[in-house]
Amino acid sequence: MRHSNIPSVSDYFLEIESHFALRRNTPFILSAKDWALMQQWHADGVPLPVVIEAIDTVFERNETSGRRKTISSLSYCKHAVKDLWTERKELYVGDAAITPEANPEALLAELADAIAPHDDATAIAVRELAREQSVPKIEERLLELEAALIEKLAAALPPDELAEMRGAITRAIGDASKLDEKTRARTEAANLRRLVRDRYGLPRLTLFG
Repeated sequence: MRHSNIPSVSDYFLEIESHFALRRNTPFILSAKDWALMQQWHADGVPLPVVIEAIDTVFERNETSGRRKTISSLSYCKHAVKDLWTERKELYVGDAAITPEANPEALLAELADAIAPHDDATAIAVRELAREQSVPKIEERLLELEAALIEKLAAALPPDELAEMRGAITRAIGDASKLDEKTRARTEAANLRRLVRDRYGLPRLTLFG
């Protein structure tokens, strides 16, 4: 079942790719297996913040374990996503449609304060979400605001800095002759989002931080 708090297919996939690349600290090109897994999450209505949090959990556990391993595929996160979605599902789609936090206004204000130095309009829009009480509505709007903010900040970068970022991504990806044009473009877009987020120190816009 697909729920209203799932962003567009392209944004959903790009954000997962971007965050996985961030945690790996390397550019990331999806395998066919990874692609199918993301499609399944999207089809099942798993919210993006849940997928992101599950990915973080997997990497954090790996980093603190005595036997660290290379996490080279989204498949490593499959069970973590399933478990977290089972735990959080009622907060999104069940009777508990009220924000789980005792004071969502404070969390939204904290997010707004973090992005205000970069864009006042987005900060104001985040604060105004305190009027909402539904997790799906708040999360959906936060995802939209975050995607628009990253796009806006990327467009505002000095041309030479933006070109340097794109060049770094191209060099890191290496030989992409076997990639189709759509896959390469999506990979570059995902990694550009990651670099822009890092450049400005942007937090992820979600109540489940």
